[in-house]
Amino acid sequence: VIIDDDGQAYLFWGNGICYYAPLKENMIELGGPIQVINLPDFSEGAWIHKRGDWYYLLYGYQFPEKIGYAMSRSIHGPWEFKGIASELAGNCQTHSPALLDFKGNTYFIYHNGGLPKGDSYRRAVCIDYLYFNTDGTIKRVLMTTEGVAPVHHT
Repeated sequence: VIIDDDGQAYLFWGNGICYYAPLKENMIELGGPIQVINLPDFSEGAWIHKRGDWYYLLYGYQFPEKIGYAMSRSIHGPWEFKGIASELAGNCQTHSPALLDFKGNTYFIYHNGGLPKGDSYRRAVCIDYLYFNTDGTIKRVLMTTEGVAPVHHT
């Protein structure tokens, strides 16, 4: 779900095909027609994010999943596929992305099978930094075992 700059909320979802639709003010009913977004090798796990004038649509790309992404200047498209934001997540066939901006950093949240006895059905939640190129495209995420540095409160 994203609430756009004009206050309109949208829901993005899909499995095999990516869909989106506006939400009513109550946030539990669709407020308009369901639209299809044609993305290459869309698997699942759509995540919509806005940064500056760009909308980013990240998703499980191919299978086993990498994270692919598309960019647009409008939430309604057109969407241009830009490539891979992150590679396969170890011994887990899915990847499910999320982005979060906090205190000047952008964080990439995902899962892998990195737990002891972990796999596609026993997942670990992970967080690493995400960086952008000067043209707004996403730099490939470097997945780490350490994650991000802890925030120290003063």
